[in-house]
Amino acid sequence: MISQEEILAANVMLLPSIVAVSFIIDSGAKCETIIAGFGVIIHCPFSYVLHIHRGLFDNPVMRTKLFKFDASFIHIHALLTGYAWFLKINWIEVVYHACCIANIVRSNPLQFPEIKNKIDVLCAIGIIKSSYGLRYRNTWLWICCLIFWGIGFAIHNRKLFGRTSALVFHTLLVIPQYCMMIGCQEYTHP
Repeated sequence: MISQEEILAANVMLLPSIVAVSFIIDSGAKCETIIAGFGVIIHCPFSYVLHIHRGLFDNPVMRTKLFKFDASFIHIHALLTGYAWFLKINWIEVVYHACCIANIVRSNPLQFPEIKNKIDVLCAIGIIKSSYGLRYRNTWLWICCLIFWGIGFAIHNRKLFGRTSALVFHTLLVIPQYCMMIGCQEYTHP
């Protein structure tokens, strides 16, 4: 059975990457803008394929593998974003994201479905931690990100919109991505 909601969620997931590309192709794009944009762009295919698979197929083993790639690349996206703020490696973030990815690889969501919630929460924590550099550039943009991520995560995690929750969540991700790109491009850290 084809799930149009999942197909739409996959396609809407392209929007944050389109926002990033629109900043990157600007001839005046700063290095940190390119790095932050690259993070969302490399995550996008994994999320896209996961939702397309959910929409077209019913193979739990493949779905779990795709979920693990999607979640792992959320951490890579967050790590690149965290690096972009100051163009310095933050070893606490590196260790955090590496441990989260190791946890994802070792996990068995088919046997223990509740682990998916833990993985989602650790992704959310990683995203918030890696966005903290925006707070130094523009507090209002950072607060906007937190609000949209909070609303989006609640919708996604609690399935508040039923089968369209992923679609709504992905739509909400456009605003924080725009705020992050503006923060990288237009503001400098003190």
